[in-house]
Amino acid sequence: MRGFGPRLRALIVPGFGRLWAGSVAVPLACLAAAGWWYWVDVTRSQVGEAQRTVDMVQEQTMRALETQEAALQALQAYVHDMSWQQIRDSAARDFARRLVAATPSVANAGIIDPEGHVAVSSEPVLPPPGLSFADRDYVRAFPVGTERRATFVGEVIASRIDGRVQVHLSRPRLGPENSPDGGVITSAFTPEQFERFFSAVAETDSTGFKLVRSDGMVLACYPDAVTTTGNHLSPDDPVLAAVRGLGPGETRVLRSGSLLSGLQLTVLRQVGDYGLFVIHSTDPLVVRTNWLHQMTPAALGAMAAMLLLLTLTARAQHRTRQERADLLSRTTTAEEGRALAQERADLEAQLRQTEKVAALGQLAAGVAHDFNNLLQTLLLHAEMLQQRPENPPHVRSSAAVMVKACLRGTDLTRRMLDHARRDEPASGEINIEAALHSVQVLVGRSLGGRHRLVVSAAGALPRVQGSPAELESVLINLVVNARDAMAAGGDIALEASTEQVDGDPLSEIQPGRYLRLSVRDTGHGMDEATLARAGEAFFTTKERGKGTGLGLSMARGFAERAGGTLTLVSQPGIGTTVTLLLPVSAEARSGVS
Repeated sequence: MRGFGPRLRALIVPGFGRLWAGSVAVPLACLAAAGWWYWVDVTRSQVGEAQRTVDMVQEQTMRALETQEAALQALQAYVHDMSWQQIRDSAARDFARRLVAATPSVANAGIIDPEGHVAVSSEPVLPPPGLSFADRDYVRAFPVGTERRATFVGEVIASRIDGRVQVHLSRPRLGPENSPDGGVITSAFTPEQFERFFSAVAETDSTGFKLVRSDGMVLACYPDAVTTTGNHLSPDDPVLAAVRGLGPGETRVLRSGSLLSGLQLTVLRQVGDYGLFVIHSTDPLVVRTNWLHQMTPAALGAMAAMLLLLTLTARAQHRTRQERADLLSRTTTAEEGRALAQERADLEAQLRQTEKVAALGQLAAGVAHDFNNLLQTLLLHAEMLQQRPENPPHVRSSAAVMVKACLRGTDLTRRMLDHARRDEPASGEINIEAALHSVQVLVGRSLGGRHRLVVSAAGALPRVQGSPAELESVLINLVVNARDAMAAGGDIALEASTEQVDGDPLSEIQPGRYLRLSVRDTGHGMDEATLARAGEAFFTTKERGKGTGLGLSMARGFAERAGGTLTLVSQPGIGTTVTLLLPVSAEARSGVS
């Protein structure tokens, strides 16, 4: 797979990349837009379906509660004018049995006196006379003296007689004066009655229904049946918070999940004024299944469109490639002719440059001869000044510097004559510390007050092969170039260090130990075009009459004759660094080893 990218780019004709990308991106974008639209549509449809289901369950729940209300009202009407003793002695128990038998949704019905004992019950077996039900919440809801008359829905409990799980509804018993007398009339239903209905309307086995009170008590549940313990919503459940904020007749829809995990809708609806709520949770997979069902034709259409566009693009690219190949074959001959003409022009330019250098060599030989005569005269008088004991020390010191400069000039003219005669210059080992000191003495005072030459050496420096005077001349030229590049003044750094060069097939020099000499300035620098020509003979950026264009070319020639190299690094506005890499002499290498 590593080479797949280059091979793919080679197959694509320039200009067809966007067409290939569009052939894939346009169908995918249309498919994404269709997917989003279908998702919104399916979600909206599922919300409507869930709301209709909740409306149906709420209506059925209201009917069941109204049946319980009717049973409570019937018992109240039957014992309205009776005292508690008359209630116990009357046929109210038989009436309660007939009432429960005629109403299957009512599990039992009864009356509890103010002391919490059962006065009337529809159960076949009455509880023991001393058994009190005063601790039940549906009894405690109507204490003696209460003015509350609204129906109360109790919690899920197990019967103390037969253990059946029931939910009781209760109302205060109104006495002959039509006011609560502390007694309670009750009826009950089983959670199983609602759970059977929930099961009948559930779309899948993962569809959920709950009938809960406002305090989170679960009275009926599907698919998990209600037990007498643990039937509460968690206090942190967002459904419970939504239930408590729900108003009469209001419906609220909660959403959770995503397309990947499945979107679950939870619909909440209040049931009358009983403080009860219907909670319907949809199967998370239903929305995704319906969405995938609608997306299948759209995906097939997008794939077909993508294949068609890719086929048309491939045919157009093939035709274009053939046309370009034909055009290339017709233009190859013309391009080869232009290449030959350019090569000939380059060779002619090189020949002219060679002739120019040869002419310069002849001219330099004559100038060097005449200049050497002048230097001999200066050298003679400088030695006389140096040898006279009556001269002050500073005069003799200056004369010594003049003697060294004349000797260096003599050596320079000799090398110019050797070069003009095609002779190899005299070579030996160069003491780098001495050469650096000499350059600093010769150039340091001539730079002026705005420039300063800073010489630094990293430890003991090895000797290199070459002419000391030629190396000093190269360094002086580089320092002068750095000074000319820094019109505003500043420090010129001359640094020396050693460097180990490892073997590199692409390197121009052999592996080994080298001396690094760097001249760095902070001048105006050079752009890429100027940097590319900086090493050419006679090329200079200085004003006419201020430069020969030979300084860098002579420095490069010195480095290459010594077996090293010269590199230039420059950036406009930052400065230039010229680096000489010179191989350490054989004697110095053997001393190190």
